[in-house]
This record gives sequence, structure tokens and C-alpha cells, in this order.
Amino acid sequence: MQADRWVRLEQLFADALALEPAEREAFLQRHCADDAALRDEVAELLRSHDASGVLDSAPHSTPDSTEVAAPLPSLSAGACLGAWRIEHLIGRGGMGEVYMAARIDAAFEQRVALKVLRHEAVGQLQRFHDERRILARMEHPGIARLLDGGIAPDGRPYTVMEFVEGVSLTEYCRERHASLGERLALFAQVCDAVAFAHRNLVIHRDLKPDNILVDAQGRVKLLDFGIAKLLDATATAAEADITIAPFTPDYAAPEQLSGQHITTATDIYALGALLFELLSGERPFRMRGLPSSQVLKLVLDRDAPIPSRVAQGNANAPIPPRQLRGDLDAIVAKCLRKDPLHRYETVNALLRDVRSHTRHEPVSARDGARLYTYARFIRRNKWAVSGVAALFVSLAAGLAGTLWQARRAETQARTAMAVQGFLGDIFRANTSSQDDPLKARLTTARELLDLGAKKIDTAMVDAPAAKLTVLTLLGELYDDLSLDNEAVRLRQQRVELARKLYGSDSIESAEALLELAGSMYYASNATQEREKILLDASAILDRRGDHSSATRASLLIKQTEHYYSVDAPRALADAREAVRLFEAMPASAALGEALYARALSEHNNGSVREAVASLQRAIDISRAADGYPNPSLPRYYAYLGQYQYRMQDIAHAEESARLAFQLAIAMNGERHTDTLQAQMRLGRQLFDSGHTQEGLALLQSAQKHAIESRGADDPVHTPLLVMEWGAEQVRYGLLEDGLASLDSAIANRRRLRPGSTYLATALEVAASDLLELGRVDDARRNLDEASAIKLKAGVAPRSARFNFNTGVRIRLALIDNQPETARSLLDELAVDADESLGISFTAIEQSLARADVELASGHAEVAAQLAGQVRDKMDKSHLSTFLPFYVIRADLIQGQAALLAQRPADALPVLQRTLDMRVALLAPTSPRIAEAQIALARCQSALGENEKADALAKAAADILATHPRVGSQYREPLRLWQAAREFSAKAKK
Repeated sequence: MQADRWVRLEQLFADALALEPAEREAFLQRHCADDAALRDEVAELLRSHDASGVLDSAPHSTPDSTEVAAPLPSLSAGACLGAWRIEHLIGRGGMGEVYMAARIDAAFEQRVALKVLRHEAVGQLQRFHDERRILARMEHPGIARLLDGGIAPDGRPYTVMEFVEGVSLTEYCRERHASLGERLALFAQVCDAVAFAHRNLVIHRDLKPDNILVDAQGRVKLLDFGIAKLLDATATAAEADITIAPFTPDYAAPEQLSGQHITTATDIYALGALLFELLSGERPFRMRGLPSSQVLKLVLDRDAPIPSRVAQGNANAPIPPRQLRGDLDAIVAKCLRKDPLHRYETVNALLRDVRSHTRHEPVSARDGARLYTYARFIRRNKWAVSGVAALFVSLAAGLAGTLWQARRAETQARTAMAVQGFLGDIFRANTSSQDDPLKARLTTARELLDLGAKKIDTAMVDAPAAKLTVLTLLGELYDDLSLDNEAVRLRQQRVELARKLYGSDSIESAEALLELAGSMYYASNATQEREKILLDASAILDRRGDHSSATRASLLIKQTEHYYSVDAPRALADAREAVRLFEAMPASAALGEALYARALSEHNNGSVREAVASLQRAIDISRAADGYPNPSLPRYYAYLGQYQYRMQDIAHAEESARLAFQLAIAMNGERHTDTLQAQMRLGRQLFDSGHTQEGLALLQSAQKHAIESRGADDPVHTPLLVMEWGAEQVRYGLLEDGLASLDSAIANRRRLRPGSTYLATALEVAASDLLELGRVDDARRNLDEASAIKLKAGVAPRSARFNFNTGVRIRLALIDNQPETARSLLDELAVDADESLGISFTAIEQSLARADVELASGHAEVAAQLAGQVRDKMDKSHLSTFLPFYVIRADLIQGQAALLAQRPADALPVLQRTLDMRVALLAPTSPRIAEAQIALARCQSALGENEKADALAKAAADILATHPRVGSQYREPLRLWQAAREFSAKAKK
């Protein structure tokens, strides 16, 4: 048989073997219609493959058996391993069995995947332990987590992993008919997880769709590190792992098949094969059923095909071939190169190319294609250079001979030439202003924008329509970089030019005013000026009789933003009307923005559940309209996580917050405002739920990036991130460092946004820290100034926006030993309007504040009852695990109340738990640890354990010595205890 005919035969056989038996006849008819002999050969191979031979029967089957007995699971339903009860077998692999299991105790419900070593795989015990050791270091949202492990009663090791309810990556895309953007976004999630593994010196070695699941929310989870390999930088070539593990050949790299050295490039090859299948619907090579020698020959002798060509020949290809040609063909080809050295150096390099393609930027896989680079530049700046294309269209139409078309061509020619000249001048100015050509090429987007913004004042005098287009473009680009003041200046020019070109009552003028109002929301504290702009735009629409257009709906969204802080009910009414108007129009991303605005207002009015529903709908609409990912989704998911947290849906809140952060990085990079905001919210949530170290690291990184990228004089985002960082530093126990951060944020607010509610918030947060440091008078001044600012801004004095201020005042009154003043302030705390939340955070705060007041008033039993009710409700709703700081506070009150009631034996376990939790969560020198130590020391003294009490008191004194200005609420209990101990010692003498 000729060599090329044999290659075709084995490829057809492999392809047909992958199909269901009922589909094979049509497949052969389609691919062998012109060669009956070839068709018969493939059919014969398939019949032989499907026939049963002597070796296909299980040893224990009888001659009359028609089926091979399925292997029985080694664990029966109901069996218990550690804290887990077996439910049923999920699947079997070469090394282990995987079962669905559930937690035995009733602390909380949890379903897991439990993997146990198979009896007959005892020879792979070391590999099983290696997998468990690898999983222990894989803490990433895109990798199924290791939860537990142990030894079964029969001596076999087992591993307990997060159970992922989802389907394989390819099945998920096939079932949903996923778009190209959605497939690339999912692939980006896979790359992110694999890159994390590589950073932790782990090579997966078996990346395939079955090991990559996608849940209902579109989140990817990487599974099965059973044959993964830990890289050892000290290993010699002779010691390197070159064995052929039980991988899947269809996705295996040539070096894996031939037993050569395994590196991270092996995973990159598998990622290329995976991307090939996602794009074309086929695998690069079909190897199922082929002998190993033929598999090796196929991969080593033949180059991988091009995805677009395979898709061209596949009538059911998921993506049109034209969308694959160019970038994606080149990216896949670079992954699938035979020589590992010629693939991408890292997974991150591959991921950068995928993201560059989605942003219409050049990809490294196509270096050297000058025409391609120019095409990418034009596509990225399509609005600015679209006039060039219009010029050719108009000139062609002008050849038809009509005067009107000739005039139109002339106008568009002027526009196109003006835009072209404008852009050329910017780049020429950039080049000429740099002595070093390399520096000129590395000019930042901000610097190019600034060049354009300076030139726009005098540019395009003869083409005002072109100038209007460029003003819009530059304004949007400044918005993308969150350079709000610069965007305002350009949009003010746009308003003036729109009025001059189209008239003061034109729709263009109204739209220009709306864009200006949007920029002014963050750019300054000009509340009244922004309101006047919105009223002007509304008046234009009223005079035009426009009450239901997209422009009117956009105006309502801007009004929602404006009235959010000063008139919450009106803001919500405007948002609801905007949603109603957009719902009457064809579905678009604008409806998603309206729902997002409505969600924020619903939350601001206390309707948290409705806010979550609005955001979930906004996400669905945005994904349908703009694909996945898109620039709006990081914001939507970030707020969804925040509101889910308010609803005590802590687990989903963390998932949403992590997804928001990942999407923001994927869409905008690490230093974009949306990324920093998402990072801040995730860090705050993690800190609150007890992951204090991870939360602090994220907050520190966010404020550092904000200062580096936006500068200390940024009026909005930098001070907010610095303030959040400072607030959590204080809670962690770094009082002086936290106050320095808060002072920096306040100084920025005073300088750039004096009189704003943002300044009021910073003052209130700093007041809380000042109380920790004993600066009571300074704290009171901060609170008074913040109250005055909020009242002047129209914030209702007993609204939820005053709750934090009132809470700090209650603490201040208790420090001043004025419990009755504190009691009168309790009535000023607002309650949640959404009663469906059950035990809300506001209710918890109120109950614990009342308990503090009762304790300070000497009412021990009442204080203990209030704190106990909070604890019971949190336990019943499974919140205790996720909200440790509330648990600590409730326990401390109960312990101190028991001491006050002279029941030290009851207080002891509660106060010991309080101390242990604070030691686990806070900085070693946190005054809150000292507070718990002093309370426990009092308890130990009352029980006669004076040596233990003295040791605790000394440890507390050492901590407080590191904070010489710490507040009296920490110093006074220690002083009183020391005085009591001295008195007791003298009495004994």
C-alpha cells in the first residue's frame, strides 16, 4: 500500500473510531465517496475493532456471557473515611477511584470528591502521595482545591477534593454553541490556572477536556494532577523524569510520546491541542485505537494541521474559518511545534497573545508581518480612521456623477485627511521629541493621548466634524485610563463644538452634555455644576418631545449616578425608568448598564436581594451582547460579590469577587482602575472572612499600584484604595502604619475634593483608628466634621449612611465612661429595609453595640443574652465559619459578662477561644490580642491559676509597650488587674 494512502487510511480510521457507531456510515460515505476500496478497508478495520476476541472477556465470565462484568467499587455507599461518608462511585482511573462523599458532622453541609487508591494500583502509591503533595500547594480559584486527606481503614490513602459540578470544557462550548470570544475567555482561564501551577513548579502533563470542567457560572476548574510532575531545579539530566506516564495521546507532546525530558513546554503543547479543538471542533491528530508506534510516527513525522483549514472541511465547525485565519492559526501553530524550544516560552506568553488578539493588537506569533501590524492599528482606531474607508466609498459614488455625492465625498475627504494628518502629526511629534528611537517606540498611551489633547486645540480647523469625532475618541480613551479631569476638559470642548455645528437644541448637543456629566462624576466635587448640565440635557430632550429614546434612557442613568448620594429614592426611580425604556428597545449592552445602575440604587435603598437579581440579569445581558469577557463584567461581578456578601452568601460572594478580579486583569491589566477596585473588594472580603494575610496582601498591592500608576494627587481612586489599606492595617493591629495611610487619604481629600462625602468617609474611618490610639478629642473632631459634611450634602441624619459614624460615637462614649450617652445613640442606628436578609450585618452590629452598652452599664445577663442571640443565629445560618470577627466580638462580650457575674468557669472556654482566634487572625502585636489576654488573665486569677494569669498579663503588657499611645480601653483593664494583683499580694503578707 502506498505510504500516502496508508496515512489517509489510518487517519480516517481514527476519526471514524471517535464517532458513535450510528454515525460512522454517513462519515465514510462523505469522506470515501470517490474511493470504494478505501471505504471498504476502513469499514473492515472498524468491524474488527468492534468484534470481541478471547482477550476481551473478563477472567471470571462464562462462555455464554455477552457482557464484561463491570468492576465493583471497593467502597460501599455509607462507608465512612474520616469525616466523610461515601455516597456513590463517580469514576475509575488508572490509579484511583473517585467517589461522591458528604461531610459526616452537622457543622455544615459539604459535598466533595473523594479519591482513594485502587487495590490493584498499590505499585503507584508514591505517585498517589505525589499528587496529594502537589494539590496541597495549588491554592487557585481555577484549580480544584485539596480539602482533606487520610488513610482508609484498609490502609489505602485517600484525598478529599472540592467537588466541581460542571461539564468538560469542550462539552460546555458545544452545548452552549459558544462564540469565539467565549471560547477564548474560557481558554484564558485555563491558561491562568496552568500558569499558576508552573509558577509553583508543577507540570500537569495530562491537560485534556475531561480534566477541565466548567460550572454553570462559566468558571473553569482544572482537575487531576495524578501524573503531574514537580520540577526540581537541582536535578541533573540523568535524574530527570523521562518516563512515559499514563497520559492521553491525543493531547501529548512529541517529547512525551518519545520518552524525552518533560518541561513546561509539554503543557503548552497540550494547551495548543486544546485550543485547536475549541476552534475547529477537531483534534490536531486522531490517535485513538492506533498502535503506539503509529501514534509516535504520526506526531513526529507530520506537522499539525492549521485550524482554519480543518474547520473549512468540517461542516459542523463551531467557528467560521475566516475568524481563525491569521492570528489564531499562528498562535496554535506556535504551541504545536515539535521542538519545545520553538513553542511559547511560558503560558503567560501564550495568554498575552490570546488577549492581544481579542484586543485587535499584534501577536508575537506573527512577528515581522508589517501589513498585519498596520491592519491591527487601523482596527484598534477604527473610529478615528474610518473616514479613510468612507473616502474611497464616497469617491466611487462620486464617479456616478451626482453633485450631492461629489459634495459628500469632498466633506468626507476633508474629514479623512484631517484625521489622518492629526494622527500622523502625533506620532511624528512623539518621534521627534525623543533622542532615542527606542524610547519613542515605548511611549505610553498616556503620553500619546496628552500629545493629541494638546494638538486638538488648533487642529482640524477646516474639518470640524472630524474634530468632533476625535474629541469623542480622546475623551473615551482618557476614560479608559480613568484620567477624569483630562476627559472633562475635552468633553467641554465637544459640547461647545456640537452646539456650534448642530445647534444648542440638537440631539448631538444633548449627548455631548451627558458625556460631560459622566466624566464630572469622578473628576471633581462640582455637584451643582453637574446637576445643571443634566438639567440642560433634559431640557433639550423635553423641547424635542423626546421622552423614550436611548438618549433619554442614558440621561436617566446619569441622573441615577448624580442623585445616588443625595436623593436615594429619586435615584432608584430614575434607574427603574431607564431599565423600562431600554427593555422596550432591541436587547443591547445598554440595558445591562441600566440594570447595573438600578442594582446600585436598590442596594443604596436597602433592597439587597433585588440588587443581586438586577446584577445577575445585567451579567447575562452583557455576556449575550458583548461576549465573554467584556469590559463591563469586572464591575458587575465585583458589586455582585459585595451584595452577595451582604446577603451572607459568603462562598458565592468570594467566587464572584475572585472572578471580577480575574476578568479585570484579563481585560485591562493589573493597574487599571477596574482591576484595582475589584482587587480592593476581594481583599476586603477575604479579610472579613478570616483570610487576613491574603486580604492584606491584595489591599497593599492595590494601593501601591494606584500610587504608582495614578499618582498621589489622583482625586478619587488612589485615596480610596489608600484608605481601605489603612483601615485594614488598623484592624490587623498595625495602628500607627494604618493611621499614616488614613492621614494621607484625608490630606488628598482635603486638597482635591474638599467638602465631599468621600472626605467624610475618610474622616470617620480615621476616627475609629484614633480611638484605638487614645486620641479621643481628635476622633470627636473628625466625627463632627464628617457629620457636618454629610448633612450639608443632604444625607439624612438617621440614614444607613450615618451608621458607621454613630457606631464610632457609641464606642467613644463608652471609652469616656458615659454608657447612658451611648445608650441614647443606639436609637440613631438605621435598620435594613430588606427584611428578607434574616440576620443582616446591620442587625448584628446593632445587637453587639447594645450588648457593649449593657455590659458597660453593669447589666451582665442582658449583655450575655444579646451576644448569645447573635452567636446562635450565626451558628444556625452557618455564618460562624465565614465571619470570625463577629464571632470573636460576641464571644468576648459573653466571656466578660460571665466574669462580671462572677462565673469564671463559664467564662474560661469562651475567653480562651477568643484569644486563640485573635492570635490566628491578627498581627502578633495587635492590642486586640492584649485585650483578650487581659480578660483571660482575670478569669485565670478568679480560678486561682495565678501563674498562668501573670504570664498572660506580662504578654499583654509587652504588646501594649509597642504602642505607647494606645487607647485607655486597652491600658485601663491591665492597670486595674495589676492593681488588684498587688493588693492581693499585700493582703496575703
